[in-house]
Parts: sequence; structure tokens; C-alpha cells
Amino acid sequence: MSQRAASPAIDIFWSYTRAFQALDAKAVATFFHEPAMLITPRGVLALPNTWAVEQAYAEIMDPLRGGPYASTEFSSASQRVLSDELVELSGNGTWVDRGGRRYMPFGFTYTLRRTELGYRIAVALVHAPGAT
Repeated sequence: MSQRAASPAIDIFWSYTRAFQALDAKAVATFFHEPAMLITPRGVLALPNTWAVEQAYAEIMDPLRGGPYASTEFSSASQRVLSDELVELSGNGTWVDRGGRRYMPFGFTYTLRRTELGYRIAVALVHAPGAT
């Protein structure tokens, strides 16, 4: 999946990643379904509303401010349409530091659900890179 690939779900994903890279938890929260779930190596969080998403992402982002984080690179990704209402996006990424060095590789699998507002992230799963 490149940023040139066009679909409403992919467009939402790239907008979400830009909000994350800006370390803007409030903006990130707007891309999530209510309710949603966030699963990371740190644990499982049930996110009943955008406020909960914002708080969860603020906890992730706060340590990145002033630290080495500069951006996120995506090396592979794919889209799978599960139904008229559900799309799964999965692939691999890595955080990049201010010197351009890659650190913190990860895999991701997001399930997006179509709502009256467009696609929203219902489940965000961050896992080991390369997992299938």
C-alpha cells in the first residue's frame, strides 16, 4: 500500500499517520470509531470514546516529544476488504529518529469500520514486525 493507492480507508489511514507523526493526540482521536480497541505490547485498552483515545495516545506521544522520534516509515502494507463495512490494513513500519536512523520496528493490523463519518479505526493492533 503506497500513499498513492486510493481508497477511503487508506486515505483515513494516511491522515491518521500524519496526525501521529505530528504528535497530535487530539487529531489522532478523530480517526477512531466509538468504541474502539487499542492492542499493543503494553496491553489492551478499551477506548469507549474519542476522549479515551486522546488520553491513550497522549501517554504514547508524551515521551516522544523532545526525544529522538522524528517520523514513521512504512515498508510494507496491504488492504483486505472484509465486507462492505469493514477493511483491514496491515503491514510494517518503523520509527525514525532525527538523524534518519530507524528504531522501534513494528507490525500493525488495523480494522476500519465505515460509519456515517466515513471509515474509522475500530481496532488498532500493534505487534511484532513481519507477523502474518
